[in-house]
Amino acid sequence: MGKSGIEIFSEVLSSYMSYKDKFLKNLFIHDKSLINKFYESFASKNFNDLSIQRTFILEFVKIKSNAEEINSLTSCDLNIFKMFGVGETMHSYLITNLLNPGGNQGQKQLFLNIFLDMLNINRYHDYENWVVTAEKGRIDILLKRIQPHSVIVIENKSNYAIDQENQIYRYWYQEIYSTIRNKNFPENFILNPPSEFYQLIYLSPSPEKIINEISISRPLDWDEELPKKVPMQIKQVYYPEFIVDWLQKSYDLISPNNHRLKEFINQYVDLWN
Repeated sequence: MGKSGIEIFSEVLSSYMSYKDKFLKNLFIHDKSLINKFYESFASKNFNDLSIQRTFILEFVKIKSNAEEINSLTSCDLNIFKMFGVGETMHSYLITNLLNPGGNQGQKQLFLNIFLDMLNINRYHDYENWVVTAEKGRIDILLKRIQPHSVIVIENKSNYAIDQENQIYRYWYQEIYSTIRNKNFPENFILNPPSEFYQLIYLSPSPEKIINEISISRPLDWDEELPKKVPMQIKQVYYPEFIVDWLQKSYDLISPNNHRLKEFINQYVDLWN
């Protein structure tokens, strides 16, 4: 039995929607009335309106043709990150390389300073001595400053990995609680250090990926005098917002002749749009 007009139209619609990528946003402006008309037809279950189907298909063909022409001129569909896929470890290394003042991107503190400012970390000048590492002691991204003493722990969940039991608690204890306690600060300061110097960051793709209680809870066999849960507020930030915003702000300050780095940023931003 052949497919019905509705089934064929549904397949065309699915293909049509697949072309909704960032390079087509401007092309879709003139299609709003058509899309609204289609959904009005859908709501009224007027599936057999051949005029709407025909118009929609013609528009699809036109937009598909325009998309292919744009791609032939700019290769905007080509993205090295999408082609090979990037796991959480690689995301951590990519971000760390940009943040590291000694990284091979050659921009010194440019990326780092913008990142710190976005987190509202207290900076005293543009050339501070921060150490930035990835996957050290099982911590995805770690930023540390000796003077004034500062620690930023970033738990990277770029690929929606599940939270490990006591994971963030251990990181807090290891990198923040223990290091502050050794400096003989008051107890209240140790448990609630100022956010302009100490932060726990949970980096995820969307608000759908939230912190699990098991990750911020004290291990069962640890000293019961320790807090049951991480006492610090954990800041949740998202790739499509925070990371993209950080990279776009940095992009504007990079030399216009640095095409290699600018294209790298463009493709990484495109991955999250």
